[in-house]
Amino acid sequence: MVAKQIMNCRYSRPQKGFTLIEVLIAATILFAVIGVVSQTYRGATIASSKATRSAELLGITPLLLDTIRFRLKMEQTDKQIDDEGVLNGFEFQWRANVIKKGAPPSRFSPDDGRVVTFDNKFYLWQVSLTLKKQDYSQTFEFEELTWGTQ
Repeated sequence: MVAKQIMNCRYSRPQKGFTLIEVLIAATILFAVIGVVSQTYRGATIASSKATRSAELLGITPLLLDTIRFRLKMEQTDKQIDDEGVLNGFEFQWRANVIKKGAPPSRFSPDDGRVVTFDNKFYLWQVSLTLKKQDYSQTFEFEELTWGTQ
């Protein structure tokens, strides 16, 4: 009889704990949340890295553009110009080609009564600048107008 009472007491008590289904559902939700958070963190890390590289690149670009402009203004010819080097850890290469050249308009000289013409003094350059740092590379293409003093 005592054995019967013990068995009845064991089955009549309310159950404590979770069923297997409840544990599996909770684990599925937990793993889904962990997956979403890890993807979000990874995306934020990649975006931060790209933003840092872009900021570094945009920091040195004005220096290189000033150097390129100066070099082009010093040229009194229409030949191709190439240069390369390293600046703040960025490797750079640039190439410039004259795509158009021209002279100032002819003018009338009142001193001697003739029309004065000029040689080509204006040069329109097509410039290609490539910056590279480790696995990151960016290419800029632009046109630059220069004029000579001859």
